[in-house]
Amino acid sequence: MPNDKKIEILLWDKHRTERELIKEMLTKIGCNVAAVRDEHECLRKFRDKKYNLVIFDQGLPDLDVRGFVDDLGEIDELTPVAMMATLDVEFYEQKYGDANIDFLIVRPFELVQLRNLVEEAMRLCQRLKGRD
Repeated sequence: MPNDKKIEILLWDKHRTERELIKEMLTKIGCNVAAVRDEHECLRKFRDKKYNLVIFDQGLPDLDVRGFVDDLGEIDELTPVAMMATLDVEFYEQKYGDANIDFLIVRPFELVQLRNLVEEAMRLCQRLKGRD
């Protein structure tokens, strides 16, 4: 990944251990990561700063995935959104196919898969911002 400018990622996972592990992985591939533990903090940080990618865990209790993604889109519709999942991709595509989730990454994932996600998200971000 290019080193000229750090990639800014907002990561939301309620579970501290998982959040810290994923933050460490993202940092290892050269990203700046703001890691948060709840929806309100995630939305507040997203309003306050520009990020290149938002990654969140779909397995959070009481999470309205569509509502959350809509809230992100109201703040900035050009920032790619990735959802961490635990089941087959097809399940989520059927359930959330029209929810403006740009990427799914299925757990457990390795560093190379996370790196690929970030690279794909940066390419998408460049295409979207080119439309302005």
